[in-house]
Amino acid sequence: MQISDFELATAAPPTEAPGTNFDYQARTNNFAAVNAYYHCDRFFRLVENLGFPLSSYFNGTSFPVPVDHRGRYGSVNGIERNASCSGDGDGIANVDFELADLTDTTNPMGIAADWRVVLHELGGHGILYDHVGTANFGFAHSAGDSFAVILNDPNTQATDRFETFPWVSFIGRRHDRTVAAGWGWGGSQDLGGYNSEQILATTMFRVYRSIGGDSTSLARREFAARCMAYLMLRAVGTLTPTSNPSSPAQFLSALLTADAGNWTSEGIFGGAYGKVFTWSFEKQNLNGGAKPTVDVYIDDGRAGEYDYLPVHWATTTIWNRRHADGGTGHEEAALGETNYAYVKIKNRGTSVANNVIVKGYHCKPSAGVLWPNDLQPMTTTQLSAGTLQPNNAEEKTVGPFEWTSVTNAWGHDCMLMIVSVTGDPSNVDNFTAGEVVEDWRLVPNDNNVGQRNVTLVPGSGLRGLIAGLHGKGFWVGNPGRTAATIAVTIALPPLLARRGWRIELRDMPSNGIRLKAREQRLVTFAVHAGEPFTKADAMATTERDIVVTATADGATTGGMVYRIDPEIDMPFNDRTPDDRKEGCRDKAKRLLECLDLPSGKVKRVRVRKVAIDVEMGEDDCCCD
Repeated sequence: MQISDFELATAAPPTEAPGTNFDYQARTNNFAAVNAYYHCDRFFRLVENLGFPLSSYFNGTSFPVPVDHRGRYGSVNGIERNASCSGDGDGIANVDFELADLTDTTNPMGIAADWRVVLHELGGHGILYDHVGTANFGFAHSAGDSFAVILNDPNTQATDRFETFPWVSFIGRRHDRTVAAGWGWGGSQDLGGYNSEQILATTMFRVYRSIGGDSTSLARREFAARCMAYLMLRAVGTLTPTSNPSSPAQFLSALLTADAGNWTSEGIFGGAYGKVFTWSFEKQNLNGGAKPTVDVYIDDGRAGEYDYLPVHWATTTIWNRRHADGGTGHEEAALGETNYAYVKIKNRGTSVANNVIVKGYHCKPSAGVLWPNDLQPMTTTQLSAGTLQPNNAEEKTVGPFEWTSVTNAWGHDCMLMIVSVTGDPSNVDNFTAGEVVEDWRLVPNDNNVGQRNVTLVPGSGLRGLIAGLHGKGFWVGNPGRTAATIAVTIALPPLLARRGWRIELRDMPSNGIRLKAREQRLVTFAVHAGEPFTKADAMATTERDIVVTATADGATTGGMVYRIDPEIDMPFNDRTPDDRKEGCRDKAKRLLECLDLPSGKVKRVRVRKVAIDVEMGEDDCCCD
């Protein structure tokens, strides 16, 4: 960058003696000059940091780029609230900044002080000049607002998250525009220019929010913002003057192409976010808001859509049975024996899905799972589900998948299911041999995939819960590409928290442990009992989840859920064979009591003959 006074009004760049700070009051031209240099340089450094060499990405631009910190673009009197980026036919010619407000032009506030404005100019028009030869898309002003709102959101101090330029509010643009108010693709406000740019920013911001921008973790929001910036840069980098998109569908196609490629400089394999992009354009009324022709999914609570999901590992439409009985309640897996998994699937598409296939996988209880390294196919690797009716009209249960739990893992295995059909493959198909993807990127961004890390623990009283958790645990992993500090938090439900219970990890300090890339560590629970509770106490509340969340350098990577079940008195795998028979005897006693027969001396339960007589009242007679 080179600060240059090439526009009126005349305001020479500041100079200082070597070793002296460029430190000025905010309402000065000199302060505007420092910000113009810093923010423009910051943008080009960001592009390089995201993996795009300036020499190739801006091969039509001559550096250093002239930047005027106090110009007058479009002004007749040298006083203007605006900014501009001009092209030379094949790249950036120069950048011009004016004022942020006109309340005191004697002591001016330069608009270059707003990083969002700089992103609009260089991230919007600057990159287009080098790739399509003009300042604008064929369907919208640019993607500059999208860069501005996404890259500034993770740490924003604005009171209104959806005001695009909160510090220069006269601009008046927003990125929460609704289809109902005409701000959908093809709507009454889709007029090109700045209006359509607001529709695009709304669409892009929804994708950002979905892939992590709505996380409570700053590190996860920052990753989502960087990833979106990378994908938008890469998408524009594929364009040419002849392929400048004239419609949002064409720009979506460029984004899908960008997502399919590997982010080589970050060691991230591509193909995780294409479905979220497609969904976001759909939500903004692309093609009239039409859903995909087929869109099969496993419901994780979002009905097949992609709003941000903070706990992606708690899909309960996947469950286990200890017998192939078709039961719908989840049971703890029996160790060393064949178990039977089931899953529910649906189709939110507009046409019948034919030849639907479901595949089943499991792994030891883990937070921070890496596909495919950490998973193994179930014994029944896949089942055909036949057809699925469109528009969510049918929910089909697929199973049983036979499988045997991992040895020495307490039967707490995590389960993962994948549904696919021609026309709607899973994102796992995007990853070839040797390529991996973290479950936090795979699962919530592909509705074909569901993950259940939900284990039932006894909830009929103090003794059973301690037996279900104390000394047991899970494997915490670092699925990333570099060493990271892995930390774990444990959130107790009110049932336990109000009674003073504490659950700690024996093998991990509170500030976490440092793990190398792809390293795993077994951690176990130390349960400190509080006041006792009863089965009735557990039955009286619906908040029964002990939620364990793992983070890598502050960003959520996965977790486990231990669900307190008041119908379980002791862990199934902790029972002796006689204990298990005791459960049958208990049920036999209750049956005898129901029949008004003596039940105190039940010794053994055998099935010899089953005969049922049902006597119906006259009012209930179904005969003529």
